[in-house]
Amino acid sequence: MFLNTRTKSKQLIQYEALARRSTLTREQGRRLKFLQSGYQGEAAYDRLFDEAGHGNLLIYRDLWLKIENATLQIDALVITDDLLTVNEIKNYSGIYSCDNEGWYINGRQISENPLAQVSRTAGKLMRMQYLQSVPFKVEKKAVFVNPNLHLTINSKDNALNIVERSLLRPYFKDLKSMNAGPQASELSNLIEAFIIEDPMELPEHKPEHIKSGNCCYQCGSFKLEHGKFIAVCKQCGYHETNERIVLRSIIDFTALFPNSRLNKNNIHHFVGKIQHERSITKLLNKYCIQLGNGKSTYYRLSSLDFETILKDGGYKSRYEKEIVMG
Repeated sequence: MFLNTRTKSKQLIQYEALARRSTLTREQGRRLKFLQSGYQGEAAYDRLFDEAGHGNLLIYRDLWLKIENATLQIDALVITDDLLTVNEIKNYSGIYSCDNEGWYINGRQISENPLAQVSRTAGKLMRMQYLQSVPFKVEKKAVFVNPNLHLTINSKDNALNIVERSLLRPYFKDLKSMNAGPQASELSNLIEAFIIEDPMELPEHKPEHIKSGNCCYQCGSFKLEHGKFIAVCKQCGYHETNERIVLRSIIDFTALFPNSRLNKNNIHHFVGKIQHERSITKLLNKYCIQLGNGKSTYYRLSSLDFETILKDGGYKSRYEKEIVMG
């Protein structure tokens, strides 16, 4: 079973907010496309694993670990009795090849080396054995989920550590057949001691480069007609509650201005003052962690993932039946 929920990275959430509220540079556009492709690949991996079934497996996704001075990000970690299996997930498409010197696309060497990445991660995981005096083995696989990848592997050793899309279902079936009992649970508890939150530090953007206001969930237009409880997009006709709309703006503000205080006044200004200050305060108290008191009160979001925040905040609306959800 999946032990945690995979969500978009903080960096991807910031880039998507930036794309909604500013004009991206060419480099920013490339970076956004790269991050979106990576997340789509991870989502495809999860879907295929779900379809194959997990059995008794314990699976962490998008995991951050701190082991001594090393910080690790693991796309997927499968736990069975006395074995940790690291999956480095890639969404490559096109004509690739790899050898002992590196990876190439159309004959040109690229900076990424999935096998080197997963090997470094596996090596750091092995270090936990000595820190905790718990014996286990580590297996590593670079997993390629895109069916439009043509990969030439020029080494038998490399081939052993690669799972292409055509072999993914049999690979999941083999994993599912492994035993995951009390020893796997003990390994999972061991790993929990090393888990950290996403440590990525986001850059602060200049307010004058960012468009304020609220945008349509479906088409991205800022032309919304707000009623007392719901808003209608003048461009595509999409309906959404004001509560959801303002919450999305709160997430955008937090992602784009990570060093600025999340408080009533800043959000009231950012959403265009279409909501009364009392309504803003109510939403901040409902979905955020309050810090400080009185006039110095400010807030912090426990997550930047919209669906997670809605769920944790107990979102309900009697107007939901009128909304065409996207």
